[in-house]
Amino acid sequence: MAMTIEDLGAHMAAGVNGIDLNRSVDAASRDRLRGALIERQVLCIHGQELTPKAYRDAMCIFGKPVARDQATQHPEVPEINILSSDERDTLGDGGRLIAGAYWHTDDSFRAQPCSITMLYGVEVPPVGGDTQFANMYAAYTDLGPNTKQRIERLQVVHMYQSSRNVNPVPTLSASKMAKLPPVVHPLVTAHPESGRKALYMNPNRMEQIVGMARHESDELLDELIAHATQLQYQYRHKWRRGDIVIWDNRCLMHKANADYPASTRRVMHRIIIEGAAPMM
Repeated sequence: MAMTIEDLGAHMAAGVNGIDLNRSVDAASRDRLRGALIERQVLCIHGQELTPKAYRDAMCIFGKPVARDQATQHPEVPEINILSSDERDTLGDGGRLIAGAYWHTDDSFRAQPCSITMLYGVEVPPVGGDTQFANMYAAYTDLGPNTKQRIERLQVVHMYQSSRNVNPVPTLSASKMAKLPPVVHPLVTAHPESGRKALYMNPNRMEQIVGMARHESDELLDELIAHATQLQYQYRHKWRRGDIVIWDNRCLMHKANADYPASTRRVMHRIIIEGAAPMM
């Protein structure tokens, strides 16, 4: 069966069928997948049955997977983080953690955030648990000319534990926190492959706009977040077991919905691909 790629959303997201990632993917198909991701920002490869190692190896199509130890690592494949509805803040108050339950982009608290993220649906609740994506290309394009001029050269401090945090994150040890000092990223970035401009924001990690009074910074960030998360910029993915959803962190925000019954489980295997510092 030949691989097919079809649009899922009105302005982003594509679905991929007719491919088994247990088998070697030829060069032409790899190029099509990478090209579709750049063009549509979100890919869903349907119907996969992969071991953790096969999943990790298949995702090398999109770049070099990197390990992240601030989330639970798979015991056999450290490049895989296990994101589960069973997670608790073991070093903090012991409360339940819903990974990514508010709008964010992965890794923005790092000097070199990841470029691409992929989730493999291992256990999917029968209802709820969708993932939403916001197109930051489109959100930037629709800003008025005065706003674009105002924000064009602004930079924002990002940090793991921001005082603007709207979603609890796992408490880290002092030694791990010492390796995550605040970093500064541009508010408007140019995608390194497409060249298109996008807003680069993470409501859960942004602390303050550099050189701006706190109240003014908060007001502008809140205004831009509200603008960028409007429904017309969104695609909402309804999961099926065996889906692999891949997205471009350099031009999107995303969020996980915790609206599934407490009696059901949601387990995702996450891989991220190495990236570089966002460019103005």
